[in-house]
Amino acid sequence: MSATKPHPKFLEAMSQLSQMDEDERLSEANKELFDQAIKYAPLDIQPQLIAIQKKYETPLH
Repeated sequence: MSATKPHPKFLEAMSQLSQMDEDERLSEANKELFDQAIKYAPLDIQPQLIAIQKKYETPLH
């Protein structure tokens, strides 16, 4: 698999996620979509997505 061309499942997930606001994107309902984006993300993007996800899994209090 070429490292320069993102996986179609990554592109699909990101196109859907990019149409949402941040709260919606990280809601429980869209967790699977976010997980799909991470799973198929190019390796250089994966750590950024995981960091975003972790930031929102931590309770804000």
